[in-house]
Amino acid sequence: MSRGLEAVILAGGRSTRFGRDKASAPLRSRPLLQWVAEAVAPAVDRIVVVRAPGQLLPALGQPIPVDLVDDEFPGLGPLAGLATGLAAVAAPLAFACSCDAPLIAPALVARLADIARAASADVVCPRVGGFPQPLVAVYRAATCAPAFRRAVEAGAGGLRILAAYAGLRVVEPGEAELRPVDPGLRSFLNANTPDRLAEIDALLG
Repeated sequence: MSRGLEAVILAGGRSTRFGRDKASAPLRSRPLLQWVAEAVAPAVDRIVVVRAPGQLLPALGQPIPVDLVDDEFPGLGPLAGLATGLAAVAAPLAFACSCDAPLIAPALVARLADIARAASADVVCPRVGGFPQPLVAVYRAATCAPAFRRAVEAGAGGLRILAAYAGLRVVEPGEAELRPVDPGLRSFLNANTPDRLAEIDALLG
């Protein structure tokens, strides 16, 4: 049965803070991108991975379709990657994340999509730790893909994802609404530095 939800995983970033390609960086002998794909796969119908042109990625081998798309705006950051990825989505909704968040809870992905449907929202962007989390969020492809493309082409807001939300229907669920499906809010931990990766490794016990 179709869930009407796909995933967009951004894998083409420059990884300047990490010092190497994060998508292929190992965690417990498996690349980070594989961890993320395995985490979101139970909640979605298809995965779209946005990569830099020419970027080599590890094989994923998921039980659902996985499609690779080249970033149309390489080097311009995550908003540009989202514009590319959302344009490739066939479902009404897309869960978007980066390739360095290996502990995403499938139940949280499903919960954000449920909120989007119930509120007829264009964007469901959690607020955790006092900050919005646009790369653990759900987007309505039909409205967000063109809005994000326009923002990229205009250089709006310094290409910040949040600046591209202007004019869209945005819901920001808070921690209390999300903890029932992800008690430790581990979905929002990302390995953007080697030290953070080591911390995530330690959490796995």
